[in-house]
Amino acid sequence: MSFDHFMGYRRSDGRVGIRNFPLVIAVMDNCNPLARRIAGAVRGAVPIVAAYGRGQKGEDQRVHDTTLINYGSHPNCQAALVVGLEHVTAERIAGEIAKTGRPVDWIDVQGQGGTLNAFADGVRRLNALIDASPARLERALVSDLVIGLECGGSDALSGISGNAAMGVVSDRLSAAGATLILSEIEEIIGAENFLADRAATEEVRAKLLAAVARCEKHADHMGLNMAPLGEDNILGGLSTTEEKSLGAIRKSGTSPLNEVFANGERPSKRGVVFLDAPAPGTENTTALGAAGAHMILFNTGRGNPIGNPVSPTIKLTGSPDTASRMADNIDVDLSQIVTEGMDFDSAADRIMDMMRQTAAGRLTASELHGDTEISISRIDNGFLRILAETDPDIAALT
Repeated sequence: MSFDHFMGYRRSDGRVGIRNFPLVIAVMDNCNPLARRIAGAVRGAVPIVAAYGRGQKGEDQRVHDTTLINYGSHPNCQAALVVGLEHVTAERIAGEIAKTGRPVDWIDVQGQGGTLNAFADGVRRLNALIDASPARLERALVSDLVIGLECGGSDALSGISGNAAMGVVSDRLSAAGATLILSEIEEIIGAENFLADRAATEEVRAKLLAAVARCEKHADHMGLNMAPLGEDNILGGLSTTEEKSLGAIRKSGTSPLNEVFANGERPSKRGVVFLDAPAPGTENTTALGAAGAHMILFNTGRGNPIGNPVSPTIKLTGSPDTASRMADNIDVDLSQIVTEGMDFDSAADRIMDMMRQTAAGRLTASELHGDTEISISRIDNGFLRILAETDPDIAALT
């Protein structure tokens, strides 16, 4: 299936979007209701709301702030209104977004004299931002795209159906110059050496293995056993963590691994890269969105409806039961791989056709249903301090 170009929204930083969302970003959770109300009053606006935002320190604050800044400067973002309780934080986050060239403004509830005044002024300011940044479509290449790769609720069919088909897509797009983001650090444990063997450099290999080692040491620190599978994975027929992980890395195909980067950051390389972020679906799609993913391919075995509010999330499944039982949530049914022997190239054609349609404006199931959410991961700063003291080599690489 040919998918070599699309019509997108060219931004001042050179990136191009497949959506043109005005965003309302709450920089702290006590402003989430106000951000939702402002977005609800402006057609097409999307609220970006998450827990916490005040009293955070260290890595927690870095990830929280960079995630919100990266959403405000996301290629699918037309303009952003930042909403805070007080002016210092709102102005600081808006200032970082402004450095990227994205149109941005901010309000603070205290300075406005309460939520009613802030609501009215916020709606006016957001409308002014939209008026000042008219949409302009132009031809863009697939090499401009950043694609997030996700799987959730995996079953025994995930690795041999949907994930395998995604791997073919990854190889095709990597060859075309696009960026493919593999993530979910817990989901590669047991198969990390196979992924590390694809590292483009020794530095990339070392960073990947160090990230896994840090994850395992954190589990030991918490007294947790990483080996047991989740109940949904067991019910889906998976036998071991290694089986699940081998299936998970198939999403990235066979191309070289060119970079490993941290949660809250954006990739600097093209081709296949690895985002060191937690595996739970909403947390990881949040990290993929913050990394600039234009869209996310999300293969689900037993079913998961969630999508990202800024990065359209294409739901795939190779499970015949899930394709039937959760049909309303599935964008691409790949169950014919199992039932009729459909080959992976044909399955990849089907995925890429949906990607082409999504880039052209077709809404995904999660967009249609409003099943979108973000959740910014919390960091155990105490563990990071202990790791820096006891394993400085691992800490330095992660």
